[in-house]
Amino acid sequence: MDNELYSYQPITERTPLSFPDGKKLAFYVGLNVEHFYVDKPFMRPSVPDPMSHGQRDYGTRVGIWRLMDLFDELGVRASAITNSDVCSRYPQIVKAGVERDWAWIAHGQTNSIMQSGMGVEEEEKFLWDMFDAFDDSLPARPKGWLGPGLSETFETPRILAEYGLTYLLDWCCDDQPFPLEVPGMISVPYGLEINDIGMWMATTLTGADYETMVLDQFEVLMEDAQKTGMVMALPIHTFVVGQPHLFKHFAAVMRKICAESDVWVTTSDEIAEHYLSSMATS
Repeated sequence: MDNELYSYQPITERTPLSFPDGKKLAFYVGLNVEHFYVDKPFMRPSVPDPMSHGQRDYGTRVGIWRLMDLFDELGVRASAITNSDVCSRYPQIVKAGVERDWAWIAHGQTNSIMQSGMGVEEEEKFLWDMFDAFDDSLPARPKGWLGPGLSETFETPRILAEYGLTYLLDWCCDDQPFPLEVPGMISVPYGLEINDIGMWMATTLTGADYETMVLDQFEVLMEDAQKTGMVMALPIHTFVVGQPHLFKHFAAVMRKICAESDVWVTTSDEIAEHYLSSMATS
């Protein structure tokens, strides 16, 4: 079957995209804040899996606080891609993020449960329970969505729109936002190719390789952005770049990008709001 969620439109046939204050490139950090079940296997079939679960727990116990200090230094508001289980399991993280006015993106209940294969009623109940947890813990309901493992069903966008969401990050097919066939819903870019989780799983890559890859992405997008506005998303995980040996390379990348005068350092929420506003006035 064809993809009915969005239509094909080459970037060469679009009205040039502009950003506030004449900025050329919109940049946001997609900070994945996740919870995993201890009785669900990861890379190995053993349950419990102390090695894999411990690596992930490092992110909430240590890594995120190291990252938070860097964001405070640079004045960066994170786009926190968050499992709703985080609200009850790690309330200190949610409190710290709310105090920093982070943008919050719904990321399912837990990264141990993917939505692929759920029936409509099951998914509606699953998402309702997720939003109920967010409504109890956050100042406002999230406007954006990234599925755990970028998982969706064909019904997910429609259900999310009914719950008030306006954008998806799952469809990594563009360097600009674009409208979806679900009324009021758009796609916002998510940089899957420079997602730190890929580097973590590919054991041959080093922190220096990560730094080179991210800055290569940045430099090419900046060149392209001289013709039309582009979006660079930098997805990270607390248990990956929050590790000491990788953090120094992530910090170097952030300091360079945030120092560029033509970069709008923002959140996925603000990118979506700006694009939706420009659609309404065009």
